[in-house]
Amino acid sequence: MMRVFGWVCGVVLALVTAFWCVTATADLALSAGVYGTPGTYKVDTCVNTSNTRKNSNYDCYGDFTRDGGTAADAVYVHLKDTGHDYPDGTEFDARRGLEPHTIQRVGFWGIVGELWQVSVCVAVLGCLAYQAIKPRGASQRRESHSRQPSRRQRVADRMGYAVIVAIPVGILSWIAMAAEPTP
Repeated sequence: MMRVFGWVCGVVLALVTAFWCVTATADLALSAGVYGTPGTYKVDTCVNTSNTRKNSNYDCYGDFTRDGGTAADAVYVHLKDTGHDYPDGTEFDARRGLEPHTIQRVGFWGIVGELWQVSVCVAVLGCLAYQAIKPRGASQRRESHSRQPSRRQRVADRMGYAVIVAIPVGILSWIAMAAEPTP
């Protein structure tokens, strides 16, 4: 019974994480300039929408102007949960996604701001894949040194390597975000 419960929880967690991974990867691709309309976002004002004193949750309001466009072409955009209290009048390079209200900061800081999400998704999916693929009882039995590990064990080990790479990338991304200078 516990094994079935574990599989059901693992499948639900994998589906939620896979959805998060798809949206985070799309945001990362937008920040990297893979698609979208290039332009500039100019902050009119940012507001702390959090009711607590400990945490801040900034929503910013401003205009997105595509490259080569004029002030008359600007589109008013509300950015939710920006992570920063940008000073009024701050401008930064941005890209607008397929949906008009989807704006992402581009360049190094934009990529760093999205990279941690992809790293966490890869780490969680890698752990789940490792648990699902590894042979049962592999940690309990000792394999002789003359035998090669099974193909299944080698694939599970590769999932473990992905986790080992994803965790430091995510941590470094968080550190870089904390050290980001305010524009």
